[in-house]
Amino acid sequence: MVLQMIMGPDNFITLSQLNYQIHQAVNERFKGRRYWVVADVTSHSFKADKKIHYFELVEKAEKNSAITAKIMGKAWGEGAVHLSDFEKKTGQTFTNNLHVLVQVSVDYHPLYGLSVNVLDIDVNFTLGVLERQRNATLKRLVQENDFITKTAEGYSTHNSRLKLPLVIQRIAVISASNSAGNEDFRHTLEHNNFGYAFQIDDYYTIVQGDNNARLFLNKLIEVYQTGIPYDAVVITRGGGAQSDFLIFDNYNIGRAVAKFPIPVITGIGHQKNVSITDLMAHTNTKTPTKAAEFIIAHNRSFETGLFSMQQHIVIRSQQLFLHHFKVLEELKGNISRNAKELLSQHKQQLVFTHQRIASAAKDILYEYQQKLSLKAQMTAQSSQNMVRRRKSDMDYLAGSLKLFTAGYFKSRNLHLNHMLKSITLMSPQNILKKGYAIVKTNGKIAASTEYIKQGDDIEVILHDTILKSTVKEKIHYHGRETDL
Repeated sequence: MVLQMIMGPDNFITLSQLNYQIHQAVNERFKGRRYWVVADVTSHSFKADKKIHYFELVEKAEKNSAITAKIMGKAWGEGAVHLSDFEKKTGQTFTNNLHVLVQVSVDYHPLYGLSVNVLDIDVNFTLGVLERQRNATLKRLVQENDFITKTAEGYSTHNSRLKLPLVIQRIAVISASNSAGNEDFRHTLEHNNFGYAFQIDDYYTIVQGDNNARLFLNKLIEVYQTGIPYDAVVITRGGGAQSDFLIFDNYNIGRAVAKFPIPVITGIGHQKNVSITDLMAHTNTKTPTKAAEFIIAHNRSFETGLFSMQQHIVIRSQQLFLHHFKVLEELKGNISRNAKELLSQHKQQLVFTHQRIASAAKDILYEYQQKLSLKAQMTAQSSQNMVRRRKSDMDYLAGSLKLFTAGYFKSRNLHLNHMLKSITLMSPQNILKKGYAIVKTNGKIAASTEYIKQGDDIEVILHDTILKSTVKEKIHYHGRETDL
């Protein structure tokens, strides 16, 4: 106010003089003083050759994140050493978007203006902020999604409850295009000791930086929209600073992984802690190589189970064969014994029956012998009486017969000659010579064709030949051609 009152347009000073006065005023006011300040880091750069960090410290409004205060900052010397210790202890690179508690001194340079020098940084404050953010995200995931629940062991999600296929072969891999971790993953799978073959489809994206979460999420959606029935989706990333893994603590990525319909296996490559994506996934491993080893071990477990089942089947089959062989041997022994007993029983019955038949036959023969003897005696007596009576009759008849014998024989002789001629004419052999034939079936002369069928074997007898044939066709005939 004093300068404004005494100075006019004619009494000017140079800008450097003004800046020097400001420099003096700042030094008088802030010289030797240090302040612990909470702020966010932006516009960070690091000059490795000079080991100097350049950045801005900003303060943001809680409601809309609008910047309410900003000042230039730098760290060098002791301050740079403290930032390096901070990175080692937290695994977090000192870079943009960090919410930090730093010790600063105020400095004004006539050429570079007002700034603060970072002299120290509170490690615990940053760790606490990151952990609070992570816990808040986990709490929100559980509260807003019914497919995510907190359990005593950790978190149960739709994805973690999926059942892995018995064998994992077709795999979608989400990783950076130049990722050494992805190369390790592929090399481990493709050079496994068991000769397992895998089909691996790469989906490249940026896998670091929370501001790239949308790109990563789109890649997950792309895997789903292909409709390819993958056995598993593997997320890989090599090692890096802790800040590089902040993308895997993103709410939207964690939610998408938890709800994903294909089992997700993570091999993100961090050693110190587990990301939210790890907690939401089906299976989390420390590195891409460990993810590959997990898949190989899973397939090996299935193969070992098959071998075990094969051995069990072989052993069980041998046991069953042995058991049934013993049963068959017992049946064979029982059948042999029973057969021998039955044969013995029937043999005894046959002997007994044979004896009974022989005895009964002797009795019957003796009985009929007695009857025949009696009949013979009676017949002998009757015959003698009859012979005597018949002898006298025969004597009478002998005389009579002598009278008629000559005439009778003469007439009979004539009659026999006539009959002989008729019989000769009607003889089958004579008839056969005239072109007729005799048909036999089943050894009998067939007087009728009623019982002769198509396909039957017959004999056709001619006067000097017998023809054996099979009936091919049976045709009914009226017989008028031979009706003389």
